[in-house]
Amino acid sequence: MTLSSTAVDRIRSLARRRPPAAWRRLLALGLVLAALVTAFWPDVGHPAVVASRDLPAGAALTAADVRVVPLAEPLPGSFAAADAVVGRALSAPARAGVPLTDFDLADAADDQASVAVRVADQGLAGVVRIGGRVDVVSASGEVLAENASVRETRGQVVVVTLPRLNATRVAAMSLDHPLAVTLR
Repeated sequence: MTLSSTAVDRIRSLARRRPPAAWRRLLALGLVLAALVTAFWPDVGHPAVVASRDLPAGAALTAADVRVVPLAEPLPGSFAAADAVVGRALSAPARAGVPLTDFDLADAADDQASVAVRVADQGLAGVVRIGGRVDVVSASGEVLAENASVRETRGQVVVVTLPRLNATRVAAMSLDHPLAVTLR
């Protein structure tokens, strides 16, 4: 039998020892500070404007209609501040809590009007999407409106928003015969 200690014996004796009280207190203080920092750490979500209640299409948005909430992931086309959407109108109804994007909004201007256009090519009417931009063209090839915003589509009818002066002309031409739209 030998009296010299082996490496295994040294490790066992170190494992049995308790760390000094000062080290334990320092470790406890560090853990408490880490818990406090993480408890009061700000939410790192991505801010997005959402509807604060169910909203109808076409109504101009007010500060009471929207609120800013953090989202886990950034949403393309969303707005980070409520003032970016106040004064604009919804192109379609929005449910409470649903993030508003640039596709959901149209400018609420007095010089704008929406017109239902009967499209000659029914296949093209199915390709046109809400929020898209189109030019309205007569059967003779005359451009009646440029860069009109698509508000709604139903069958052969496409509802577009455009300047009021062009809207009356497009509406009158649409009564006589179907018109064409070109996609932008």
